[in-house]
Amino acid sequence: MQLEVDTSVQTTAKISFNVPAEEFETEVKNGLRQASQNVRMKGFRPGKVPLKVLEKQYGESIRGEVKERFIQKAYGQALEENKLKPIAHPRLTPEEMELQGDGSFQVAFEVPLRPTFDLPKYRGLETTTELEPVMDEQIDTTLDEIRQQQSTPEAAGDDGMDEKGFVIANISFEHEGEQVFEREGMRLNTASVPPGVDAESFSAGLVGVKDGEKLEFPMELPEFLENEELRGKPGTCVLNVTQAMKLVPPSDDTIVEMLSGGAPDAEIQDMEGVRRFIRERLEENSQERENQRIETVLLDQVLQAVQVELPQSMLEQQTEARLNQLAAEMTQKGSSEEEIEAAKAEQKDAAYAEAEKGLKALLVVEAIGETEELLVNNDDMGQELQSIAMRNQTTVQEVQEYYSKNNLGQQLAIEILEKKVRRFLRENADIKAPE
Repeated sequence: MQLEVDTSVQTTAKISFNVPAEEFETEVKNGLRQASQNVRMKGFRPGKVPLKVLEKQYGESIRGEVKERFIQKAYGQALEENKLKPIAHPRLTPEEMELQGDGSFQVAFEVPLRPTFDLPKYRGLETTTELEPVMDEQIDTTLDEIRQQQSTPEAAGDDGMDEKGFVIANISFEHEGEQVFEREGMRLNTASVPPGVDAESFSAGLVGVKDGEKLEFPMELPEFLENEELRGKPGTCVLNVTQAMKLVPPSDDTIVEMLSGGAPDAEIQDMEGVRRFIRERLEENSQERENQRIETVLLDQVLQAVQVELPQSMLEQQTEARLNQLAAEMTQKGSSEEEIEAAKAEQKDAAYAEAEKGLKALLVVEAIGETEELLVNNDDMGQELQSIAMRNQTTVQEVQEYYSKNNLGQQLAIEILEKKVRRFLRENADIKAPE
């Protein structure tokens, strides 16, 4: 195998190699002979299957394996002999791995290299906190949300449904007195407005409705009707209410018991304790959001000060990946090909800028992590997997299997390292109070 490595461009190594046809075919035959030891074919003893027979059945797959071995050998040899530090693995298409007409195997590919750069000052960076105190109004709002979430439905009775209640109703759409759509047992409230019905009229009509009453609303027949000719035509939405319900919020005593767990020695014994508990949680959440904001500000300061030449090929790949993701999302929403191409053209510069910032951030995070010895260990990985499992209401084992199956372990380690670096920047920053 003849190997050539061009490192004239600082951020990219160009690697090319040539395997003569004779050498390549020798490796293929060796692969076939090795495969024959495990092949069982009728009429042949183990290890005695003719190469021509093996070639017909296994030749293509063996050639693929030989190609991969030569590529890995060339890649590894190039890195070792030239002391290269790649930032990503090379990507080759099947067309680039085709044999030449004379049977030789010639491949050329580029490897983006990890650029060298000087870290700017990252300890003692200055910024100003924007943390605001928790106000009583926020506590009141949270209490109202708790009451609403923990409310229990009861029959509305003669008072009818209130603004926060709901109805169980049979709904139908009519056109010129003929029913064209029907659903039974629908749960509806003032916010669940049927398509084509005026929202304000629907909400106003629903409030005060009682069991057994019938409501009618003018409408524009929706697009999902099977009869295409009726779509968009005027019609009537009919509700036959079977049950009108109201939502009864929990009492203060119930809220106290719910948050204290019913323990007699719990810190929460009354509504004052409830408010104190809510304030503490709101302060914790506010502080966490402020910490994340400060960390972003500090990391951006470092990124703006870094001067580094990035591998162009990698930036182009990441830009293309972002645009392809945009196209996939638009396709899922039913956008046309013309709309997708227009959006990709419009977003190309922004996608490139995002790729540039993301790659620079990766390099800076890794450099600070290495300088400050912010290592990612097995405990860190385990805790992060457990946190992901809790957020997604699944098991740690399922999360592990997902990350392993999709080869996301390295990405997870980088995300953990970024968290450590961000926290390091914040803990070593000069954070001032606003003047």
